[in-house]
Amino acid sequence: MSTASTTRGFHLHAYRASDQAVVVECHGKLTLEHAPQLRNKVRTLIPDEKRVVLDFKEVPFMDSSGLGALVTLYVSCRTRGCKLELINVSAALRTLLGMTNLLSLFEHAGRYGGKLP
Repeated sequence: MSTASTTRGFHLHAYRASDQAVVVECHGKLTLEHAPQLRNKVRTLIPDEKRVVLDFKEVPFMDSSGLGALVTLYVSCRTRGCKLELINVSAALRTLLGMTNLLSLFEHAGRYGGKLP
């Protein structure tokens, strides 16, 4: 399973990392223009997955729409028995998640360059 989708400077690449997890690599700024793309992509994965991991290694910036998309996806995953995780979150995005009290929702958000848990 490997899928990619692109919208003017922002793109996603999804692949199966293990029997239990699908990774969605995010590339570009997660803003108002691109948040729906992330939301729609992950929502298609939730029914068939136990774990969805968002890899933010290539996300330099996120605005309030990006934060809203993460919260929406977290709730959607949780209500369907799926776990949503973040990895490779930059220090700037980690600070943003901390300031908005969202960091605690994503246990692995501090892991940068690490392997999938």
